[in-house]
Amino acid sequence: MIPGRHLSTWLLLVVVNLLWAVQYPAYRVVSASVSASALNFWTFLIATGVLLPALACTRRRGSLRSTAAILRNTWRFIVLGAAGLIPPSVVVAWGIARSSASDASILSLAIPVEMVLMGMLMLKERPGRLVTLSLALALAGAIVISWDDIAAGSFTGPTLVGNVAVLAGGLGAAFYNAYSKKLLVDHSPLEVLVYGDIVASVFCAAISTVSDTSPFYQVADWSRTAWGGIVVEGALVWGLAQLLWMWLLNRLQLVQISISVYSSSFLSLLVSVWGLGEHVGSMQLVGGVIVLLSAYMSTTPPEKPTAGSVDLGPLQSDSVKRLEP
Repeated sequence: MIPGRHLSTWLLLVVVNLLWAVQYPAYRVVSASVSASALNFWTFLIATGVLLPALACTRRRGSLRSTAAILRNTWRFIVLGAAGLIPPSVVVAWGIARSSASDASILSLAIPVEMVLMGMLMLKERPGRLVTLSLALALAGAIVISWDDIAAGSFTGPTLVGNVAVLAGGLGAAFYNAYSKKLLVDHSPLEVLVYGDIVASVFCAAISTVSDTSPFYQVADWSRTAWGGIVVEGALVWGLAQLLWMWLLNRLQLVQISISVYSSSFLSLLVSVWGLGEHVGSMQLVGGVIVLLSAYMSTTPPEKPTAGSVDLGPLQSDSVKRLEP
């Protein structure tokens, strides 16, 4: 936890989830004409292009680990990209196409819980009573926000395969965060993001080449609107938002930071109201307030250090320090 900066930490989490919320209308625009694998190839490529100059700058200053050290850990970045980025991007999109919007919305409620469990299993984190209470309240608020989808959910045979894919994508997202926190002990947030995105873009290119009727490199017929959505997803969602998230992940327990993910669904509603003219009900507003307050509660610093927190100590890079407000 950032000492004395409880409110600023919470505000940064809100900003991150607000940037993530932008991806829902953007993805809705792009996915109508672009396959999931092709879309995510360009998304990861653009995100890499946005972050690469900052990585190159910090490397020239000698504040990052040597190239030899990076090469020795190549297999770890391959694991991060393959198991942590492909499931929540390509696999989830494939699953949603074979599921229903209601089922996918219900299953998305499990993602923060999966993140908490992954933090406990992989990082040996133990959520305190306040964090556990925050998680329960946030889940209740998210259920209120998504109640219409929950009431319409029907986990029947025709959607079973898609639902399993969506659930697997959520597990991949949880794994990505837990494994990234392990990598942050030896690498800067920029390194974890850039090298993971490069690996993911290679996998997306391979998947698109094999499975798509129009592979990722056939872009002549893509509209300006589609490219605008892809740029928004790459630069804001997978670029700036992920950089802020990784910086926060480097300073908070995963079990703490995961609760804020529930606010993304509420913030996406607000974005849809502004961008698509949709309506937000009074109960959804109540649920959103509950989620935001729960996220604020969860970022309260623990009284004593807890197991699983990552202390970079002398390994913390100058690039990380320069990001501190």
